[in-house]
Amino acid sequence: MPPFETLLAMSGFAFAASASPGPVNIIGAMAGARYGVSRALAFVTGATVSFLVLLLALGTGMLEGVSWVMTLLTPMTLLGSAYLLWMAWGLVRGDGAIDRPDLPRAPGFWSGALVQGLNPKAWLAVVSSLSAFVLPLADRVTGLAVFTLLYGLICWVSLSFWAWSGARVAPARMRLFNRIMAAALLLSVAWMLADTFT
Repeated sequence: MPPFETLLAMSGFAFAASASPGPVNIIGAMAGARYGVSRALAFVTGATVSFLVLLLALGTGMLEGVSWVMTLLTPMTLLGSAYLLWMAWGLVRGDGAIDRPDLPRAPGFWSGALVQGLNPKAWLAVVSSLSAFVLPLADRVTGLAVFTLLYGLICWVSLSFWAWSGARVAPARMRLFNRIMAAALLLSVAWMLADTFT
């Protein structure tokens, strides 16, 4: 078991990474605004599970000394950034209407899993957190297991809060909300690309 100080540091990192604005948080807020909290929780759960799969897969690869894991970071950042820019464009073009029969259904579990799997912020968080908190431990396997449990709980609660916050947006403000969320996505992508290539 990692020392108490390490557990606190792991929890602080997980909270900062999960609660700070990023693509999945923004989409969770949009889902909450458009469909309500209860329907957005499937997306939140899918995103959380996807993050944990990514954390365990890359963590296991790093523990086994598989160096190719790190080579995935740049291509995934580029692919994820392209996907997120496409989503931002859709938000800008939307009229903000909530009660339209032609709207697709609420994003579900698999949408959350896909968005998180392509999320450059998630890849950066996984690699940096594994390097900082798991690899230095004497018992890395237990450290990875504990970190995964902590991160899963904190991630799900943080994303749920974003969905809850989005559900508080007044319908008359949805078009403005869409534009703000699109701008936030663009800033997230710009930050991730700058962080990856500088």
